[in-house]
Amino acid sequence: MRYIKTKYALVIVSISIISCLASCYYPEPPAPPRLVTCEMPEDYNYLDCYEILRQLSCTTELCSLYTTIWKELKIERSTLTEPYFDNHFEIVSSRIVEESSGDFFQISFRVQNDWAIAEAGDRFIIKITEGATDFPEIGLPKGDYLTKEEIAAAVDYPGFKSWIQNVPKTGPLKFSTLEEALQTLIVATNVDTMCFYNITLSISKGTLTLKAYAQYADAENECICIYRLKTIPNFS
Repeated sequence: MRYIKTKYALVIVSISIISCLASCYYPEPPAPPRLVTCEMPEDYNYLDCYEILRQLSCTTELCSLYTTIWKELKIERSTLTEPYFDNHFEIVSSRIVEESSGDFFQISFRVQNDWAIAEAGDRFIIKITEGATDFPEIGLPKGDYLTKEEIAAAVDYPGFKSWIQNVPKTGPLKFSTLEEALQTLIVATNVDTMCFYNITLSISKGTLTLKAYAQYADAENECICIYRLKTIPNFS
């Protein structure tokens, strides 16, 4: 059973298998696909919105240091190898953000598996402000830049507003092309077309999800907002 979110209603698509117990039973023909509309600019690229981040990326020695630390922690926490990381990950941007409680390092990255590309980001504290009282006391120094081990401790401890999400290694895509994956969505939702929206990354499972949308042509104010289909199984 699949649930399709709509703006004003919830449309449920289900498939049942019924055994024919009598010769007089005639199954009803499948419902024809519902007509929908969707508009997509010819030059649409869901990754374009991240290019501004690349232009604002930090290039100081301090940013380079914490980029290296982030990569090491990312590989260790996601149980990856460095060759796998280098072949599937790309750093898009990094910057240091100063807040009243301390300085934070923010980094956005791109994960690619064949034709599927998704963006995600991490953030962790690199210096706790002297006299800061809004962080739990776990023995981390204040006023000094944190080491790799200290950053790992801050990420593991609740309350530091820090995270380096695990991105497990994944296997091959279920679909050979974007068009094939989109057609699967069209069939699954029993509509005549859908427009591609983007691809997102599941931080906890490492799966990639394709998103598409459309608006019903035969129903006012009713649309498939975002219908999701996982495109990558967990690696085993």
